[in-house]
Amino acid sequence: MSNPIEEQREIINQLYGIVRDSAPTEATSSACRFEYDHDYEDGSFSVEEEFWYFIGLERKSAAMDENISEPVMGLVKELHAKMKAHTGGDWDAFTLTIEEDGRVTTKFEYPNS
Repeated sequence: MSNPIEEQREIINQLYGIVRDSAPTEATSSACRFEYDHDYEDGSFSVEEEFWYFIGLERKSAAMDENISEPVMGLVKELHAKMKAHTGGDWDAFTLTIEEDGRVTTKFEYPNS
């Protein structure tokens, strides 16, 4: 049987690679906030992305590299489904941050209801 934590970690690793590879090489850190809206009556969903990076202390907003960001929508949906099945958590957004020292963090946002 598969390990749900490892499955979630693998999806986050894939998203990490997309965020990392979307930032220019001179970026000192980068981040992307993924917003997952899945409450449509017809069962459809959307994923909004807000991507930024820093060069030194200067923040730059940008679009993620469209050549590598195509799987983001499916990865975010899959991560939400796996986390909800594993913990019952029903987040609607999260931010993945790659720090200057290479450390990766995720912060999940849950609705106030």
